[in-house]
Amino acid sequence: MAEPGKHETAGREMDQFLYAVSHDLQEPFRKVCTFGERLAAKLAGRLDDAAGDDLARMLGAARRGQSMIEGLLLLSRIETRGGPFTRVDLSETIAGVLKDLRDAADACGAEVEVGPLPVVRADASQMAMLFAALIDNALKFRLPAIRPRIRVTADCTGGAPDYRIVVADNGIGIDPHHAERIFTVFQRLHPRDVYPGLGLGLTIARRIARRHGGDIAVESAPNQGSRFVVTLPAAD
Repeated sequence: MAEPGKHETAGREMDQFLYAVSHDLQEPFRKVCTFGERLAAKLAGRLDDAAGDDLARMLGAARRGQSMIEGLLLLSRIETRGGPFTRVDLSETIAGVLKDLRDAADACGAEVEVGPLPVVRADASQMAMLFAALIDNALKFRLPAIRPRIRVTADCTGGAPDYRIVVADNGIGIDPHHAERIFTVFQRLHPRDVYPGLGLGLTIARRIARRHGGDIAVESAPNQGSRFVVTLPAAD
């Protein structure tokens, strides 16, 4: 086996550093949440509205910090703790993802169409994470009063070195100027109270695709939906 290149080694070292720092940061956030919740229970009914609101905001910020740290840990583990590559049928992967997201899809009346998908050589659990992030993104960023429609298709041209799997939606879309920003950790294009989340799903999805020798790009325009194009090497 060839020795890893300098960039790969540096990337692994950065992931290990990120894991160590994130792991250590969990404890202070955990303590803020624990003692904040105790304080809230002890002072229930004794605080005025302003003080109660301040305490609620503090707890909300601490919990959000915990979630961010957990997200960074997950991101760091994509390379350092990834599973082995096996033959993965993406049709089965998508079926499992849709089962997990059934409640969210039913809640907004989403229509999901899945075409024939290829078999790839990949980490099965990470493929599920990748496509769960893309489909969850399509369900979340939908246009008001319009039934979400999501299509998952693939270009499996015989002999091509890569497969192209497309997750397309009819949602709010993205300004092309922000096409790369959405893949950056913790970057958000919309207020948290309008579209909840940490801004990590697409970052994780791209990191997984790149671990597999592929990538993710987006084709979109405001109010015109989005097409997320995942490229993955064809299985031997």
